Amino acid sequence: MEEEMKFALVYEDHDILVVDKPAHLPTVPLKDDPVEKLTLLGLVSQAYPEVRQIAGHNLWEGGVLHRLDTATSGLVVIARTKEAYASLQALQKADLFFKEYQAISSGPRVPDLPGFPAYPYEDPYAAKGKEVAIGSLFRRFGENRREVRPVLADSPKHLLDKTTGTWYMTKVTYAGSGPGGREHFTCRLSSGFRHQVRVHLAWSGWPLEGDEVYHGRSAHNLGLRAVAVELVHPITAKPLEIRIQSQEEGE
Repeated sequence: MEEEMKFALVYEDHDILVVDKPAHLPTVPLKDDPVEKLTLLGLVSQAYPEVRQIAGHNLWEGGVLHRLDTATSGLVVIARTKEAYASLQALQKADLFFKEYQAISSGPRVPDLPGFPAYPYEDPYAAKGKEVAIGSLFRRFGENRREVRPVLADSPKHLLDKTTGTWYMTKVTYAGSGPGGREHFTCRLSSGFRHQVRVHLAWSGWPLEGDEVYHGRSAHNLGLRAVAVELVHPITAKPLEIRIQSQEEGE
C-alpha cells in the first residue's frame, strides 16, 4: 500500500508547498496514531522535514493548513515556515483562502436522510449553471459522532446548542453530465467543516458517488476532488491561484 501512495508536488517555494493528495490517504495523523502511520504529512516530511517542525493548529499536524477527508483527493497547502503558517492561518480566519472542488453525483437521492432539516435552497441541478449558495451550521451525529448534520438558524435550540455557532457556506454550480449518467458540480468555499461538501450536496438531493455514508451510490472512489486553491501568498502578498485536472480529465 505504501508503494502505491504517492503525492504529486504541484507548487513549491521557500515558504509553502501545494501537493496533490491521492484518495484513501489520510492528510494528517490523529493525536494518538503511531509515528509510522502512513499519511500525507508523513510522506511530504520525508522530502521536506521542516513541515513537521511547525506547531500548527495541532502539534501533530505540522504545517498542514487544511485537511481533506481520507477518501477525497486533491490540493493541500502546507507551510514550510512558522511565519508562512501564521499568515495563512490569518487568511483562513478572514475567509480569504478559497478552495474549489469538483464533485460527481450518480443521481438524485430518493429517501430523506435522518437528522437533516428540510432543504431550503434551490436545487443546484435545476439552477442549470447558476451558483447556488448552500449554508448551514453543523452538528455531530450518529455513532461515535462520525457523521455531521446541517443545522439552520431557525432550528430548535437543542440542535443549535450542539453546533460551534459558525455558519458555513458552499457555493455550488451545476457543471454538466458525465459518462454513466453522472452529474458534475463545482463547489467553492472558504471556511470549511468536516464533510461539508458531502453533506451540503447530499442535503440538496445530489449525494456524491461513492459516499454511502450520505446515501450516495457505491463506488471505489469518492466523487470529490479539490482542484483549485486561491490565496494571497503569505510572504510576497501576491495573488496565487493553483489548479489541477478534474477526476475525469485525469483518468
